[in-house]
Amino acid sequence: MLPKKPQLRTKWVSFQDPSFYDMWVVRPVGDHDFNSPRLFHFIDKPDADVFLALINKSYHAVRG
Repeated sequence: MLPKKPQLRTKWVSFQDPSFYDMWVVRPVGDHDFNSPRLFHFIDKPDADVFLALINKSYHAVRG
């Protein structure tokens, strides 16, 4: 049996997006595609911070 490869985790970032009604964005670092399915907008910074903490803990947030 082959040993499992270590999975590389995606690094996520949050910031305020002035081009999208000053909403807060959570996205993977380096993903600059506005139509990305992994781009999440939030009205409030606390909501974005909570989501960022959850997605950083998630085992589903790994690169293929």
